[in-house]
Order: sequence, then structure tokens, then C-alpha cells
Amino acid sequence: MATVDPSQFTQLNFTVYPNLQSKINALLNGEILFIKNFESNEGADVLIQLVQKKFQVTQISYDIHADEDNPRYWTTFNVGINDLSLFTVFKFEEDIFELNNKYTINDTVNYTTEEGTSDTAIIEAVYQSNNDPGVFAYKLSQEQNLYLEDDLSQHLYQ
Repeated sequence: MATVDPSQFTQLNFTVYPNLQSKINALLNGEILFIKNFESNEGADVLIQLVQKKFQVTQISYDIHADEDNPRYWTTFNVGINDLSLFTVFKFEEDIFELNNKYTINDTVNYTTEEGTSDTAIIEAVYQSNNDPGVFAYKLSQEQNLYLEDDLSQHLYQ
């Protein structure tokens, strides 16, 4: 484990909705929401929006990264209230979700502490290197120090 100098990193400002009411309000206000690992079979991330057709309906898209040549494809999909309530839901912001960080807030990871003990923690914040935009570090729930992405591994039961 390498020591991480926090002054060399900038915290990414993810907007996480803390409760069901705020998630529903965001949808009603026209925001696009990001849900990590929503699709249970593939563990795929999805975007969700509310649109007016004949009736107001929810749509999802698996196209997190889109451009002029490959526009985002939306399809009507029944997103349940329990889905919104149980999953961590983010406000979708192109510039943040275009980055290639492996983990996001509320992900559970395994790591080795500075004392050499194997442990598990929840990611509380994501940081990007000021010198190399492809390097990320994370604030863990049980730690004061930041941990580099390479020092973490996906928790088996996430």
C-alpha cells in the first residue's frame, strides 16, 4: 500500500440522493439518475429518466457514455419504488461519470490496512489525481487516509 498525499488529489463531487423522497423529486424535476449495478443479471449500470409519452413513464438506458455518433438509447422500463429506495442513486453528471474510476460512493471493498490487516470498508468519497487524471484514490469508512484504487478489490458480496 502506497501512502497517498491528499493534497495531490481533488475530491469528485458526486450528488447522492439520501432518501426515496429526494430520488422521486429529482425524477419529477426532469433529472437523469444513475444507478450502479441496477441490472441484476449483468450487474450493469443504468440511467433512469421520467418522460411524458401518452402517460408519464420511466425509461432506462445502458448507454452511460454517449456521443454524437452513438447517441444514448432509451427504452421504457418499469422502475419500481423499491428499486429507487434500495439502490444508491446519483444525479447523472456527464463529466463525473465519463471518468474511469472503478468504484463509487457506497461500494464495498476489501483492502489491507497500513498495519497489514485485511479489512472491508465502504467508500465514502472518490478523489482524482491532480497530476494524472487516470489515477483515483478513495476515502474509506474506517480510515483517515486515502487508498489508491490499485490497493482495493471488489468485495465478493456486493
